[in-house]
Amino acid sequence: MKIDVRTLDGQRMTWKHATLPLGSALRIAPAFRATAVAEDSSIETTIEAAYAAEAGRYRIAATAHRAVGSTTEITPSVLRQVRLGEVLSAAVPYSVVVDLAGKPLTVQALTTSEGRILPAWMATESTQAGPVADTLELVQLVYGVAALAAQPPMRAVATEFGIPERTATHWITKARKAGLLDGITYAVGRQPDGHHRTE
Repeated sequence: MKIDVRTLDGQRMTWKHATLPLGSALRIAPAFRATAVAEDSSIETTIEAAYAAEAGRYRIAATAHRAVGSTTEITPSVLRQVRLGEVLSAAVPYSVVVDLAGKPLTVQALTTSEGRILPAWMATESTQAGPVADTLELVQLVYGVAALAAQPPMRAVATEFGIPERTATHWITKARKAGLLDGITYAVGRQPDGHHRTE
């Protein structure tokens, strides 16, 4: 999915726009506008999202749609192709900044070509080291990005580090006890559209 992420006043999103501290090492943009066309869609979707502290994530506040390609009309059946959660998930890495050795970078700049947040070598070294301070900082990063995008953060931590979900839960608990996840929450069962899973 190609995506264009900007501030609400139209500036291309950079690390400088991440002005809101979150957790112990993250900064996020308070709000953003993202425009994308999914590869299998004929609809250009624009969302406006803002961080909601009480929810601990970005919430979509507005959407707009435009027909592209051969589609000349937006109908209810065409709108069913639109996946707002995917647009939100793709936009969040542009809006989250982490300082690495004093150099601020968006998570998007860190993301590898395989779609991973952490390079494989870094995840492997962290897994071997266990839940030490440096590893927990990375847990904060992965958890924060997933939670902000309303994606299951425990699953993201397990996937990024290649660890069982039980181990991921243990590491997340240690990170929370260390104060690394302050202000970052995720309600189990919540979907990007606000509905709850029936598990």
